[in-house]
Amino acid sequence: MLDRFISWFEIEPASALLPYDGWAMSKFVDLGALTPPRRTRQVLCHACGDQHPRQLPLWADPEVTCGTCGSKQVELISDHMSVQIRLPWLPSTFARLLSGPTAVPMELIPERLWRLTTTTTSAGRAPVYLLRSGWHIDQLGIKAVLGQEESARQILITSSLLLNDQISTSHRIVIPMDEAIRIETEGIQLNHRRLGTVVTAPLPLWFTLEPPYNRLILGGETLVLRRKQKRFMRLLKEKHAIGFPSFDWRELAEECKYSRQITSLSQIFSDEVRRFIDSGHGHVWIRKEAVPRVIDAPPNNVELQDDQSQID
Repeated sequence: MLDRFISWFEIEPASALLPYDGWAMSKFVDLGALTPPRRTRQVLCHACGDQHPRQLPLWADPEVTCGTCGSKQVELISDHMSVQIRLPWLPSTFARLLSGPTAVPMELIPERLWRLTTTTTSAGRAPVYLLRSGWHIDQLGIKAVLGQEESARQILITSSLLLNDQISTSHRIVIPMDEAIRIETEGIQLNHRRLGTVVTAPLPLWFTLEPPYNRLILGGETLVLRRKQKRFMRLLKEKHAIGFPSFDWRELAEECKYSRQITSLSQIFSDEVRRFIDSGHGHVWIRKEAVPRVIDAPPNNVELQDDQSQID
């Protein structure tokens, strides 16, 4: 049932009429996912040549005009029954299943993107979105809207697998709708295990740092880690893995037993290490790309706090 519904959900335009197939559609009409079937006529315009279906009551047939040019020079040909998909049904039902009977989804892009709920993880807020996807969507517009909603992790449930790799990021997990729900005769059923796994799973990382945590690999470069650096980077990796784009470096330094008299990250790490991490507003993060070496400048190889002769 779900595959059939997804095919209707993605049809463009969103208000398109669907020929009524009682065997395939009656259950969805009963659920409220489709409108009740109505008499439909195919309208052929002799003025502009357009042909399109229109739902018409019997008494309105003589007053029919062309939906494209407005001409009354039309001919009503084939007669059948049609329905329309009720787009709000899926996000509304989805939101209630996730957050309770009074939950209401927020439409962020008309007929395209909804925020269903916001759950809480160990890393903070994790909004759950529903995307009506398809062959042609405004990726830049969708990413711009999602980018305005700051959170440690975003979960985007999409009706299609197309183009998902271009929308996903290290903190935005995209999953297909058929992994999140199923539709039974009685309505939508959540895949609680799959959604729970997505909410709690470590995020994909853009760097490699494996036990014994003595080598940070970023792009094509490797940083050799020593002593307390290993613990610091491991802790930072763990924060990135649960959705923190950055973290308070003082908390990490304190957990690594660095001196509380340290006032700057540059007192802890050499210039070589700073090529791999960046900081600002009291937070630190692993860069997306290592900063190139400055050939003419002598390297600063001092890591003050790893030297036992420094302040404790």
